[in-house]
Amino acid sequence: MSTVAGGATGPGARRRSGPWKVAGASMIGTSVEWYDFGIYATAAALVFPELFFPEVNRALGTLMSFATLFVALSDVRSARSCSGTSATATAVSAP
Repeated sequence: MSTVAGGATGPGARRRSGPWKVAGASMIGTSVEWYDFGIYATAAALVFPELFFPEVNRALGTLMSFATLFVALSDVRSARSCSGTSATATAVSAP
């Protein structure tokens, strides 16, 4: 049985995350995300030009591969800014 803030006990009681737990989870998630994009960037430089753009020369294929990486990074940034606003509003309004 666990005790949480406010004295509630039991398996259905809500736990509040401490700042260290939130910071640790955020750091792990960000590290995994950047590792994923690092692998994607390496593949964009070495593999994607021949695999997806065989009809163009190597330099143009590499630029087109990096363009897909740019679109992916831009999408993550815009999604994070949109969801960050709604997630903050939800967290503030939660009891």
